[in-house]
Amino acid sequence: MAGWGRKLPKREGLGIAFHFSHLGYFAAAMEVAVADAGDVKVKKVWAAGDVGRQIVNPSGAINQVQGSVIDAIGSAMGQAATLSGGAIEQRNYDGFPIMRMPDTPPIEVAFVLSDHPPTGLGEPAYPATPPALANAIFAATGVRLRSLPIDTELLKA
Repeated sequence: MAGWGRKLPKREGLGIAFHFSHLGYFAAAMEVAVADAGDVKVKKVWAAGDVGRQIVNPSGAINQVQGSVIDAIGSAMGQAATLSGGAIEQRNYDGFPIMRMPDTPPIEVAFVLSDHPPTGLGEPAYPATPPALANAIFAATGVRLRSLPIDTELLKA
């Protein structure tokens, strides 16, 4: 789906990750561009899942996967809870920003129809997304990230 192995411009990369979650198999591939200032732009995401043969509402299933991917990217790119004096500083979403529509990349979803028993959707697409992002950033910069949210200071050229 992602055209793995194709040549990308400098400071762009592809990453991939896989996870078995809630009896479903999910893989995510991601294309990113990392600016010299360290800012990361997710250009496109491909998510493939095996949640069994019976998908009752295909458009709903695609929406569930896309929402999970958006949540995971937003989480990895900047959602952090910080402590001060033993209390969490963020009290509402204005202090804990979620990913907004203008920042959302195109997300292509595919399902493998198998004979596995049907499973749920939503969370299973989440766990493969942050490591796919980190792997794409590594491919673009050579910097291996070891914690989240991503520290863009580490990615400056």
